[in-house]
Amino acid sequence: MSKDLLQLDVFPDAFVLPPNTCTCTETAVHTRKLHLIGITHRQTADVPFCKCMPDVVRLVHYGYFACSPDKPRTAFSIPVMQFHHFLWETAVLSTYSFVKALSTFLDSRSKLPLYARGSRHKKRNLRVPFSHSVELYSRVLQLSNSIHTQGLSLSTTDQWASKCPRCFGPREGEVKVDESEPDIIMALDGNFQQRHYAYASKDNPPESKYPHAFIPPSRIVADAVTFAATDSAAEGIDPPCADSHKAANDIRGETTWEKCDDNGLFGSACRHDIPLLFVNIHKTGEKLYYPISILNHVLSVFPQHKVGILYDLGCQLETHVRKRGLLTERVGDLMFGTSVFHAYAHEWSCQVKYNPRLNWWWGLSDGECLERLWAFLSPLISTLRVSTRLHRLTAIQARSDYYTNQLNESAAVWLSQKLKHAKVVHRVSREALEELHAIRDPNTGRQLYTNDFFEQQWRDERNYHLNSSTDERQEVELGRLLSLEIELEQAWATVPMTPEQVVNRANTVDRVQTDLAAQRARVATNGVVDNLPPEQKDKLRILWYLKTELRRAFLSLVEEKQPLLRVCRAGESSTLGTRGQQRVLDALRKRANKLKTVLEAYNTQATEFAASNPNRPAPPTITHTNLLRLQADDTFWNDGLFTNANEPWAIDPHTQDGIRRLASHQRSAEEIRRLGWEARRLMRWATHYHTQHVALLAALNDYITDPDRPANIPPLLDSLVNHPFLVNHRSLDDKLKSCEVIVHAETIHLCTLQLDWNRDIHKVVADTPAQTDDETILELWNVQINRIKLSLAYGFLSGIPGDLTSNQIHVLNGGAVEDVPFEDEDPEEEDKDEETYLANIEDILAETMRADLEQENGVVV
Repeated sequence: MSKDLLQLDVFPDAFVLPPNTCTCTETAVHTRKLHLIGITHRQTADVPFCKCMPDVVRLVHYGYFACSPDKPRTAFSIPVMQFHHFLWETAVLSTYSFVKALSTFLDSRSKLPLYARGSRHKKRNLRVPFSHSVELYSRVLQLSNSIHTQGLSLSTTDQWASKCPRCFGPREGEVKVDESEPDIIMALDGNFQQRHYAYASKDNPPESKYPHAFIPPSRIVADAVTFAATDSAAEGIDPPCADSHKAANDIRGETTWEKCDDNGLFGSACRHDIPLLFVNIHKTGEKLYYPISILNHVLSVFPQHKVGILYDLGCQLETHVRKRGLLTERVGDLMFGTSVFHAYAHEWSCQVKYNPRLNWWWGLSDGECLERLWAFLSPLISTLRVSTRLHRLTAIQARSDYYTNQLNESAAVWLSQKLKHAKVVHRVSREALEELHAIRDPNTGRQLYTNDFFEQQWRDERNYHLNSSTDERQEVELGRLLSLEIELEQAWATVPMTPEQVVNRANTVDRVQTDLAAQRARVATNGVVDNLPPEQKDKLRILWYLKTELRRAFLSLVEEKQPLLRVCRAGESSTLGTRGQQRVLDALRKRANKLKTVLEAYNTQATEFAASNPNRPAPPTITHTNLLRLQADDTFWNDGLFTNANEPWAIDPHTQDGIRRLASHQRSAEEIRRLGWEARRLMRWATHYHTQHVALLAALNDYITDPDRPANIPPLLDSLVNHPFLVNHRSLDDKLKSCEVIVHAETIHLCTLQLDWNRDIHKVVADTPAQTDDETILELWNVQINRIKLSLAYGFLSGIPGDLTSNQIHVLNGGAVEDVPFEDEDPEEEDKDEETYLANIEDILAETMRADLEQENGVVV
């Protein structure tokens, strides 16, 4: 089909094939009536077919995708398929909605409606035929991508670099402060909304059809067997914070899952939110061998990399890895942490080791990448629950690929914004530390606080919590029993009791007293609580228990609130709906009431303890409003004063603040250094990829235009031109043209990326620590950018794959051209327009609010 016909989406007066395509005689060609559907027109035409070429292939030559492989009766134009593909990527529009809108639109532009065969009054439903065309078009896109990847002989590491150049681009000259500093940081998480109902389909996709980002089930089974074989080594592993999470398992959610075969996804993403690998969860819950499978895959691809892992249950994952002897050869290359939000759900003794804001080498990574990915994939939930199992996997892969492309387009903007934020954190923390350094001892006038002092106090605090035993939990349990005893006494004192209730009371008192005696025996010699009178020790234990309960109630409220918080990127919206929001609000009210009750009890007990022990530091009281504003690493959650009442890190507010400020200062410095690495990886990958593709285009063009073309294909082109998917092309010229279209399409995409990145990448490189090859990188980058701009100025850089000229290749290769008058660029023009727009909107809103106030109050504002 001609390029003009493809672009304009008009119907041909005659169906013409490219030369030397059909070998049939005229008598062997027959016609069949087809409904041909385009974007702006629809018609029924007699379309010629023959025996030497499949009907589907012949229709593609005419510019259409067939709706069935055998004797198709309906076909959709290529522009329709392209438009639907881009629309689905951006809006996840259902097939029914698209077909309904297209049919209604074409009905308004056609003299006659499109009726179903055998009926003159029933309009035809095109949903199923169109779905078949969509599957065919998706297959074409997959094959094209495979030809590009395999034809260019891209290694596995090259493919990962194309997925996220900031993580997996070439590493050269990166100076680490410590050998354990990770080269890449990734997050892990499970999602149980992306389920599939078993009754919807019975297909069982073979592993050969699994999308490229999904780990095949056979590898998952192998890891599950290894995991099960080490169960004996894992006995006794019971992290105290594990139950704080709502991660799914085989018990929780049985009612929800009983109708499902695929229960969800387990995914991984890099710190730039780009999805890396998925595990399809089949008839199980969130198993610890899922992250092991993903880590095995990543470590096999990158044998020299240090990898940081942020996972909701990072503490539990590391414990199992070490106890079970998993990943033994690479465990030294791994660093485990928890995502920033889920640090809330971990006890303080766990946070001091796994909270990325408190520990070295994490920078400002938050580990919430998967939350944003799940939000982006959420529009797929309802449709994929009733699709085929294979379609569910391919749709998730397609949506993830689009998400990846969007994130890569804004890669330089992301780096720039993160750098600005890191600098702000660095400056604010430095200023706060300077204020603390200025505090003097009122008696000696000497400086009290230094960074070395804060660092030492943090080491002391960390060492204490890392070496603590179960004694602290025994003290809290004793506090629970003491609190229960008081609650029962208060309840019985206010309620008249029958003789039966008196007997029950006596039995309850006996049980509580027995439990108390046993618990006191357990904590009698642990020495956790300091030398207080016995009565005050009990009050301190009750207070410790109440603070533990306060934290649990607070966590429950925070986790219940999460669905209302938008974790999506700009332009995304909540998918809760009105009913969902109402359910969340009802649950929040219940959680809030419980939190207030526990808070009142805690504040009362803390006030009484402080009054009874004026010479001992007491746990601080807190208002409900201030409690809701606390962060995961706030010093309020530090329980050190219950056990270490003489240590500055446990009782001194200035020391506690200094420890946190120093951590922020260190994390921001790490972030700035890492952003510099990532910017240069991005540029190295882009310049190398650009050079490779331009060289391929030049080689293809030379070979195509050579009048004395040799029979042997040049080595540079051999794997591309002789790709198995091109074997059915009838001539070498057809193969070469297909290769040129595929390589040119990727070159267009790459040039567009480089222009997008160019506006921000220079400043990121300039404002981060220098590397030895900066001059080389920048020189090659600027040369390529200038050539791309020159191609645009000449009008050579067409956005249509295959619309390629020798002049464009000549310019991209640095060929000499005449001077071209570039238009003056104003990089701030777009920002100024946006600022003006926002200012106008603000004025309109202010005027509207003023008018509303005047109307409501009857007063001129």
